[in-house]
Amino acid sequence: MRGHLNKSYPAFFIRGLSGDYMDSDIFKDNDISFFDSRSNFNKRIPFKAYLLDGEMCGITKHTHDYMQIWYVCKGVCSHWINNNEHRMVKGDLFVIPPYVVHQMRKIKDEDVKIIGIEFSTEFVSSEYDDFTKNKGFFDFAYLEPFLVSKDMVKPKLVLSHEAQMEVEKLTMEMLKEYDSEERYYELYIKANLLKLLAVIAREYAKSPKDKESDEIFDKYRNAILNSIQYIKDNFTQDLHLDDVCKHSMMSKTYFCYVFKNLTGKTFTEFHTELRIQKALELLNTTDASITEICYSVGYNDVTHFCRTFKKQVGVSPRLYRKERAE
Repeated sequence: MRGHLNKSYPAFFIRGLSGDYMDSDIFKDNDISFFDSRSNFNKRIPFKAYLLDGEMCGITKHTHDYMQIWYVCKGVCSHWINNNEHRMVKGDLFVIPPYVVHQMRKIKDEDVKIIGIEFSTEFVSSEYDDFTKNKGFFDFAYLEPFLVSKDMVKPKLVLSHEAQMEVEKLTMEMLKEYDSEERYYELYIKANLLKLLAVIAREYAKSPKDKESDEIFDKYRNAILNSIQYIKDNFTQDLHLDDVCKHSMMSKTYFCYVFKNLTGKTFTEFHTELRIQKALELLNTTDASITEICYSVGYNDVTHFCRTFKKQVGVSPRLYRKERAE
């Protein structure tokens, strides 16, 4: 069902709607459209996945009785909630609980790509299919950070680089399973959905809570993303924090703060991880000696390289290659 909220609606829609999740004022607004689970989900499971490539839906004020997650893979778009605009760029995500009014708008001349995930609570647990009556369960589960009143809904979440990679992987796998409907696709989707919610909840817990922090992230986010690419392109070189700060044109204090929050790692940790990952690749795919690999990934001292490798991987480079060969 899609329609204006002042019109008739099915009985299940009005059942048990006392509580923070439902704002009775939305019934009075003729311009708000309502989407219900029964007509939105047309497969055997109350779940939907889709890719918006250059297109945009939800451009009018609307609400729905199911959860909605949108992840921006590319470009820029505008998310309106509580009459405030929030620009979303690649790596941003939002989670909208049931009965919250919002809308999306495309930015002129911007090519945007979005993965959408929608699901009813019954898909997470059939015993808890009513948000308003069973919030106690979710206080200790995946959805608790997102089940808040309309004034507390987070309009966007800035994901760390590590979380971006995980979210893209999980959502693309769900999209593939949803489209293919291969045997046991429901289990694949549910497993990935639970993991996705856990990843988002973890990011939500460590995201900036105040306006000043949000402004810092918005201002320097692109600079940090460019710096990440710069590090990836030059990690085998004698790269220092000062070099990257100059490249990003940021002070060391701001750079370290925003970089850690976006990637979950310090510059040194991120740089080291790239080098060790490359060393693992070379150990697996070439016959190069440990010394040659040490120098090729940017280290000038074999002892230091082996010590760092063992700290990261758990075994020495020589033992790692031997075990992989066996």
